[in-house]
Amino acid sequence: MKKIIIPTDFSKNAEKAIDYALFLFKKEVCTFYILHAYHSVPSADKTKLGVQEDLNQFVKKLQSQHTEGKHYFEGIMESDSLLNLTNRTLEEKGGDYIFMGTKGLSTLREIFVGSNTLDLIKYINNCPIVMVPGAYEYADLRKVVFATDFKHTFSATELIPFMDIAKLWDATVNVIHIKTEELLTDVQKTNKEILRKILKDTRHLFFEVRQYDSVANTLVEIEKTNRSMGMMALLKTEHGFFKKLTRQNIIKSVAFNTEKPLMVLPQAN
Repeated sequence: MKKIIIPTDFSKNAEKAIDYALFLFKKEVCTFYILHAYHSVPSADKTKLGVQEDLNQFVKKLQSQHTEGKHYFEGIMESDSLLNLTNRTLEEKGGDYIFMGTKGLSTLREIFVGSNTLDLIKYINNCPIVMVPGAYEYADLRKVVFATDFKHTFSATELIPFMDIAKLWDATVNVIHIKTEELLTDVQKTNKEILRKILKDTRHLFFEVRQYDSVANTLVEIEKTNRSMGMMALLKTEHGFFKKLTRQNIIKSVAFNTEKPLMVLPQAN
């Protein structure tokens, strides 16, 4: 059984993340943990009990819409930060994926500069996170993209969450190497072969693109030239281009316009 964690603030963006997770795993037995991190503010129009009741009713509605015996829902609300609540849920319940709704046209900026999402990206190292643009109109996944610079020595366990979704949808994995140099080093060549072996039972293709003025803009261009792409994945490595992507001085200078879901995979310990 898959365990999916989905934070919600009851917005349309959050609802899109829930809908997308339900769509991706519609044939799988799953438990969905719907989290709400409650914050009391003087201007709030509802008490904590009122918000708890909203969450209870929302979870009941979801369950009533999914009576085929594959999807189960549990609401969890606490007065805490989203990061702390998510970490506790991972510790107590486990989790295969975290899904979060984002604001569409500013997705990459929100992911790497927005406080809640950035906190989860930075500090959660044991669960993949999938960001879903609020305006994303999803369809069957025929092609998924894994972007890399081949500077990391891959392990099979790191890519399992991404490969599981690709296999579930019989999707082709397009490995796109973001080039920052003309020729691969010996280490990069070795890492590429390791990745090829990991993907041997999954339909896949290798491509190369040259890095633009920034990694973020390169990812946006990859999306624009791969319109049939259903999802892009990145590995959260300690070195290489992912680290560059989280530097705010770079992120703030980029015009973001990503439209597809983005999965951030944790690096194996």
